[in-house]
Amino acid sequence: MINLSSNTNCNTFSEFNPATPLSAAYEFVEISRNDKSDFTLLEEFAQSRNWSFDLNKIKRFLQDRNNTIVVTCEKEKIEWVSKGFTRMTGYVSNEAIGQFPRFLQGSETAVEAKKAIRNKINVAEKYSGKIVNYRKNGEIYLCKVDILPIYNKSDSLVNFIAFEYEVEIPLN
Repeated sequence: MINLSSNTNCNTFSEFNPATPLSAAYEFVEISRNDKSDFTLLEEFAQSRNWSFDLNKIKRFLQDRNNTIVVTCEKEKIEWVSKGFTRMTGYVSNEAIGQFPRFLQGSETAVEAKKAIRNKINVAEKYSGKIVNYRKNGEIYLCKVDILPIYNKSDSLVNFIAFEYEVEIPLN
Protein backbone atom coordinates (compact mmCIF):
# COMPACT_ATOMS: atom_id res chain seq x y z
CA MET A 1 0.00 0.00 0.00
CA ILE A 2 1.29 3.47 -0.88
CA ASN A 3 1.59 5.93 2.00
CA LEU A 4 0.41 9.41 1.02
CA SER A 5 0.26 10.74 4.56
CA SER A 6 1.79 14.02 5.68
CA ASN A 7 4.92 12.02 6.49
CA THR A 8 5.57 11.40 2.80
CA ASN A 9 9.02 12.72 2.00
CA CYS A 10 11.82 12.61 -0.51
CA ASN A 11 12.69 9.01 0.29
CA THR A 12 9.14 7.67 0.51
CA PHE A 13 8.91 6.39 -3.03
CA SER A 14 12.42 4.93 -3.16
CA GLU A 15 11.11 1.87 -1.29
CA PHE A 16 8.79 0.85 -4.10
CA ASN A 17 9.53 -1.42 -6.99
CA PRO A 18 9.82 0.74 -10.14
CA ALA A 19 6.99 -1.30 -11.64
CA THR A 20 4.58 -0.09 -8.94
CA PRO A 21 1.93 2.03 -10.67
CA LEU A 22 1.97 5.29 -8.73
CA SER A 23 -0.21 7.10 -11.23
CA ALA A 24 -3.44 6.00 -9.52
CA ALA A 25 -2.24 7.44 -6.22
CA TYR A 26 -1.14 10.67 -7.87
CA GLU A 27 -4.51 10.93 -9.66
CA PHE A 28 -6.19 10.82 -6.26
CA VAL A 29 -3.89 13.56 -4.95
CA GLU A 30 -4.58 15.71 -8.04
CA ILE A 31 -8.36 15.42 -7.65
CA SER A 32 -8.31 16.27 -3.93
CA ARG A 33 -6.06 19.32 -4.59
CA ASN A 34 -8.68 21.04 -6.74
CA ASP A 35 -11.01 21.77 -3.83
CA LYS A 36 -8.46 23.81 -1.85
CA SER A 37 -6.55 27.02 -2.51
CA ASP A 38 -2.83 26.87 -3.18
CA PHE A 39 -2.20 28.73 0.06
CA THR A 40 -4.21 26.20 2.09
CA LEU A 41 -2.42 23.31 0.40
CA LEU A 42 0.97 24.90 1.07
CA GLU A 43 0.01 25.58 4.69
CA GLU A 44 -0.83 21.91 5.16
CA PHE A 45 2.44 20.87 3.53
CA ALA A 46 4.43 23.33 5.68
CA GLN A 47 2.75 22.11 8.87
CA SER A 48 3.59 18.51 8.01
CA ARG A 49 7.27 19.53 7.67
CA ASN A 50 7.22 21.74 10.79
CA TRP A 51 8.55 24.72 8.81
CA SER A 52 9.98 27.72 10.58
CA PHE A 53 8.79 30.05 7.81
CA ASP A 54 6.06 32.69 7.83
CA LEU A 55 3.76 31.70 4.97
CA ASN A 56 1.74 34.90 5.26
CA LYS A 57 4.64 36.65 3.52
CA ILE A 58 3.92 34.70 0.34
CA LYS A 59 0.12 34.71 0.35
CA ARG A 60 0.00 37.62 -2.10
CA PHE A 61 2.47 35.90 -4.46
CA LEU A 62 0.16 32.89 -4.72
CA GLN A 63 -2.86 35.07 -5.50
CA ASP A 64 -1.41 35.89 -8.93
CA ARG A 65 -2.42 33.00 -11.21
CA ASN A 66 0.73 33.53 -13.30
CA ASN A 67 3.04 32.77 -10.38
CA THR A 68 4.08 29.33 -9.29
CA ILE A 69 5.78 27.78 -6.31
CA VAL A 70 7.84 24.61 -6.44
CA VAL A 71 8.95 22.90 -3.22
CA THR A 72 11.69 20.30 -3.25
CA CYS A 73 13.11 18.17 -0.48
CA GLU A 74 16.64 18.86 0.69
CA LYS A 75 17.85 16.40 -1.99
CA GLU A 76 16.05 18.56 -4.59
CA LYS A 77 13.26 16.21 -5.67
CA ILE A 78 9.96 17.99 -6.23
CA GLU A 79 7.50 17.36 -3.41
CA TRP A 80 4.87 20.04 -4.03
CA VAL A 81 3.88 22.46 -6.80
CA SER A 82 1.22 25.14 -6.90
CA LYS A 83 -1.59 25.06 -9.44
CA GLY A 84 0.24 27.79 -11.38
CA PHE A 85 2.89 25.20 -12.24
CA THR A 86 0.51 23.55 -14.69
CA ARG A 87 -0.37 26.88 -16.30
CA MET A 88 3.31 27.74 -16.70
CA THR A 89 4.75 24.39 -17.75
CA GLY A 90 1.89 22.26 -19.03
CA TYR A 91 2.78 19.51 -16.54
CA VAL A 92 0.26 18.55 -13.84
CA SER A 93 1.53 18.00 -10.31
CA ASN A 94 1.60 14.21 -10.58
CA GLU A 95 4.03 14.52 -13.52
CA ALA A 96 6.37 16.75 -11.51
CA ILE A 97 6.32 15.23 -8.03
CA GLY A 98 9.32 12.97 -7.57
CA GLN A 99 11.26 14.59 -10.42
CA PHE A 100 14.21 16.93 -10.17
CA PRO A 101 13.46 20.47 -11.45
CA ARG A 102 16.06 19.99 -14.17
CA PHE A 103 13.48 17.93 -16.09
CA LEU A 104 12.26 21.35 -17.29
CA GLN A 105 15.66 22.25 -18.75
CA GLY A 106 17.01 21.62 -22.22
CA SER A 107 19.55 22.63 -24.84
CA GLU A 108 18.74 26.36 -24.57
CA THR A 109 19.19 26.38 -20.79
CA ALA A 110 22.40 28.25 -20.01
CA VAL A 111 25.10 26.20 -18.31
CA GLU A 112 26.00 29.30 -16.25
CA ALA A 113 22.47 29.51 -14.84
CA LYS A 114 22.50 25.83 -13.89
CA LYS A 115 25.90 26.22 -12.19
CA ALA A 116 24.79 29.33 -10.30
CA ILE A 117 21.71 27.52 -8.96
CA ARG A 118 23.75 24.44 -8.05
CA ASN A 119 26.39 26.53 -6.20
CA LYS A 120 23.77 28.32 -4.08
CA ILE A 121 21.81 25.16 -3.29
CA ASN A 122 24.97 23.30 -2.28
CA VAL A 123 25.57 25.86 0.47
CA ALA A 124 21.85 26.36 1.26
CA GLU A 125 21.82 30.02 0.23
CA LYS A 126 19.22 32.07 -1.61
CA TYR A 127 19.41 32.14 -5.41
CA SER A 128 17.79 34.78 -7.63
CA GLY A 129 18.03 34.77 -11.39
CA LYS A 130 16.51 33.80 -14.70
CA ILE A 131 16.61 30.46 -16.46
CA VAL A 132 15.31 29.13 -19.76
CA ASN A 133 12.97 26.20 -19.22
CA TYR A 134 10.81 24.05 -21.48
CA ARG A 135 7.07 23.45 -21.36
CA LYS A 136 5.62 19.98 -21.81
CA ASN A 137 4.92 20.81 -25.47
CA GLY A 138 8.62 21.67 -26.04
CA GLU A 139 8.16 25.45 -26.14
CA ILE A 140 10.82 27.47 -24.30
CA TYR A 141 10.06 30.15 -21.74
CA LEU A 142 12.17 32.41 -19.57
CA CYS A 143 11.55 31.97 -15.87
CA LYS A 144 12.47 34.39 -13.08
CA VAL A 145 13.19 32.28 -10.05
CA ASP A 146 13.98 32.93 -6.40
CA ILE A 147 15.00 29.86 -4.43
CA LEU A 148 15.16 29.86 -0.63
CA PRO A 149 16.23 27.14 1.81
CA ILE A 150 13.52 26.20 4.31
CA TYR A 151 14.37 25.06 7.82
CA ASN A 152 12.15 23.34 10.33
CA LYS A 153 11.68 24.50 13.91
CA SER A 154 14.70 22.37 14.91
CA ASP A 155 16.88 24.35 12.48
CA SER A 156 17.34 21.43 10.08
CA LEU A 157 17.21 22.06 6.33
CA VAL A 158 14.05 20.30 5.13
CA ASN A 159 13.09 21.90 1.83
CA PHE A 160 13.87 24.44 -0.86
CA ILE A 161 11.09 26.69 -2.08
CA ALA A 162 11.21 28.32 -5.51
CA PHE A 163 9.07 31.33 -6.41
CA GLU A 164 8.72 31.48 -10.17
CA TYR A 165 7.06 33.56 -12.83
CA GLU A 166 7.49 33.83 -16.55
CA VAL A 167 9.23 36.87 -18.02
CA GLU A 168 9.57 38.05 -21.59
CA ILE A 169 12.50 36.63 -23.54
CA PRO A 170 14.64 39.57 -24.72
CA LEU A 171 15.08 39.89 -28.46
CA ASN A 172 18.70 39.85 -29.60
